[in-house]
Amino acid sequence: MGGVRVRTRPWWWLVAGCIVAVGAGVFALAEGSAPWLAVLGFVAACASPAMPFVRRWWTDRERTRMNRRAVVESSVPPHDADGPSSLLAPDRQVVPFRGRAVELDALVEWCLGKGQPFRLITGPGGVGKSRLASELRERMSDLGWVCVVVGDEQEATILAKVRGATDRPVLLVVDYADTRHQIDDLVRQVATDPDGVHVLLLARSAGEWWKRLTVGSPRVRAMVQGAYDGSELPYRIDTEATDQQILDDAAAAFAHHFGIPTPPVRITGRGSGRILDLHAASLVTVLRARRNEPLDVDVAGVLADLLGHEQRHWIGTAEHAGLLDGPDGLTTQLLGRVVATIYLTSPGDETEARQVLARLDSAVATPKVLAWLRDLYPPRGPEHWIGTLQPDRMAELHLVNELTASTALAAALLDGLADREARNTVAVLTRAVADHFSDKDIRTRALGLLDRAIGGLPDDVELLRSVSEVIPHPSEVLTQPSLGLLERILDLTDPADVAGRSWALHEIAKRRFRLGRPTEALDPLREAIVLRRTLAAAEPGKNEPLLGASLRYLGVVLSELGEPQDALAPTLEAVQIELNLPRTDRLNRLPYRARIMCDLGARYHEAGRPELAIAPLRESVKINEQLAHSEPEQTNPHLARSLMNLAIAQNMLGQAAQALPSIRRAVAIRRVLAQDNPDSDLVFLARALTDLSSCLVNATRPHEAIEPGLQAVQILRELDQATPGSHTAGLGRSLRQTATAYRDAGHAEQAAACYQEAVSIHRDLAAARPGRRASMALAESLAGLITLQLTLQHPTDALPLAREAARLVDWRTHETRPENLRPVAQSLTTVLLAVAHALDANGRTDEAQALRREIAALRATA
Repeated sequence: MGGVRVRTRPWWWLVAGCIVAVGAGVFALAEGSAPWLAVLGFVAACASPAMPFVRRWWTDRERTRMNRRAVVESSVPPHDADGPSSLLAPDRQVVPFRGRAVELDALVEWCLGKGQPFRLITGPGGVGKSRLASELRERMSDLGWVCVVVGDEQEATILAKVRGATDRPVLLVVDYADTRHQIDDLVRQVATDPDGVHVLLLARSAGEWWKRLTVGSPRVRAMVQGAYDGSELPYRIDTEATDQQILDDAAAAFAHHFGIPTPPVRITGRGSGRILDLHAASLVTVLRARRNEPLDVDVAGVLADLLGHEQRHWIGTAEHAGLLDGPDGLTTQLLGRVVATIYLTSPGDETEARQVLARLDSAVATPKVLAWLRDLYPPRGPEHWIGTLQPDRMAELHLVNELTASTALAAALLDGLADREARNTVAVLTRAVADHFSDKDIRTRALGLLDRAIGGLPDDVELLRSVSEVIPHPSEVLTQPSLGLLERILDLTDPADVAGRSWALHEIAKRRFRLGRPTEALDPLREAIVLRRTLAAAEPGKNEPLLGASLRYLGVVLSELGEPQDALAPTLEAVQIELNLPRTDRLNRLPYRARIMCDLGARYHEAGRPELAIAPLRESVKINEQLAHSEPEQTNPHLARSLMNLAIAQNMLGQAAQALPSIRRAVAIRRVLAQDNPDSDLVFLARALTDLSSCLVNATRPHEAIEPGLQAVQILRELDQATPGSHTAGLGRSLRQTATAYRDAGHAEQAAACYQEAVSIHRDLAAARPGRRASMALAESLAGLITLQLTLQHPTDALPLAREAARLVDWRTHETRPENLRPVAQSLTTVLLAVAHALDANGRTDEAQALRREIAALRATA
């Protein structure tokens, strides 16, 4: 029967039962016994055929009951009212607050000062934003302030409500500010009357929602422009504490909560370094100690481990609530889907909760289930009707697992979304993608769910704009879905809506550039500039900063396309717009001014004018150093960028020794940043190390230049393996620089290996992406190898390399604009000089002399 076991009917039970029953009845009648014996006999006759089925049902029921009891007994005991993950909640404060002294002091100073009333803190999930805000609330409450957490949909009404209840100073905390649809209302109200009110905004990123606020009315712009400096809260909470110390302290706190001895915390694998992951690892260790399980914890999978403990808890509480009993009892699978549904939708009241659960299954849209849910995850405060599974990163993992396991659940929760639900769903799914970036499986599944949710949205341009605001940018993996949404918005935008079209065009250009398509970014960016010029002419105060942003970005794109001369003009215009802003705006935009002056310096040295780059770069460094006194963690990334560009310009001017202090500072800053956030900052550390090696070589200290070059190569190899092709060009440059350090230090064999690998990389890149930039990179690597061969007295080996290098730079002879040679004058000089030396060494003196005359003219042009 195809491997399927067929169970035969137990007919013999029926025959035996009938014989016994009839015999009992006849005997009773014959003996004159009471009639009830006869009746009993016939009842037995009727019941006998059902006996095997009753027995089988009873056996299955007992087996199910015993399995369920095993689950319950393995879960958190009934007297632990909250799930284990709730111990990580910021407001529970199970683990004492530590670190963040600089950030906390700055926030207290901000509250007590008389400056602007807004402050924005951004950072990925799990770095401690909410805990920092909780500690600030506690500090300010001790000082007599009224501190209020603003609930969903309360943004428009909370200010009047609080002011009607107190005349004391007020701190409003808005978590998930990037998903709040009514945040504009709160900002406008506070900007109109800021007296006695401070608003702390917490968000994953400062995306479109924040940009929209910064271009509001003049008063709103003045209030919010100084509220955020563009940097994220760093991963590391305490520079003086090791990860192991943090793990041990957290384990002691959790063990004390459960009343058990503190177990040793032993973690394996490499995690993200976020404080949430460290605390979760300690909590899982304590939970395992309670269950006498192995204590070693894989930090990369700690959230999945914690989710298992949480699942046992909600199954246990459902059992005690009677939700699993009887033929209509809920399954454990359905319980998991209920928890995921409530997390995704976060209903605002009982009616909304019933409606949401009814989409899942009518059996769960009951008062009994809702009561269980509210006991399981109580409201976090009067501003919420119900709580949800926390922390977010664990809840996102559970949500993605449930949605991808059930097409019916995905259809119920992701298709045909509208209004607040659409915005919230997209926000949660984008967080899931970003938070689990390092886990390719989860990230890929979350991206698929996000694409489904976005693809099912109606053609409502206002809704699509609202949704686009919650997708963070820049992002490695969210850029493509964001671009698709923006292109759809552009198609739906009325041509008469100049502001709407210019915004969409600018954002489309940014995302195309981010995806490695700079040529495709030019047309929308130029169209955005035309539209914004029109807007700026009509309303300069509001629109000139927007025009400046588009011009600045055009400079970035043109620079990437190898057109530094053309990139300089829009950058200069953007700087002029910034300098012409009213004094109040300029003071509020100091962080932005530091960045645009750094951009200007970079454009100058890329255009072959390093002498003009020094002044704007020094100004950028000075501003960033001033800002770093009060907010070092937020400012240091920008300070490092300014220092690095200053060192590059000085190195180009032959001032390598003077460049060393700046580039060393940049490397030191980048090391700390890369430790905290390796995914985004390691590449910048590699670039700084490469530039340090270059400065040391030019300062005639090649032996010291080898180590930073090797470190850069190692970092870029690992990054290029993780994302093939993304860092190949940088790896080639670092290999060339390391080879030069080896060559000048007298290590010919190591130099040859590095040069040959660099040449191989640049040959592949030049074949794949023909153009001046790729040709020059290959020619420079060949020039280094030529010089090495001549040093080793191998002139015949150098000659074919010289011929190849000369062909690669032959385009120079057709250039009709001498100023276009200036950006590459130093590189061209290096290449042509190496070729001339090779020609001389092979007896081709006339050709060599012609090249030297050209080199002299080139130096005069530069």
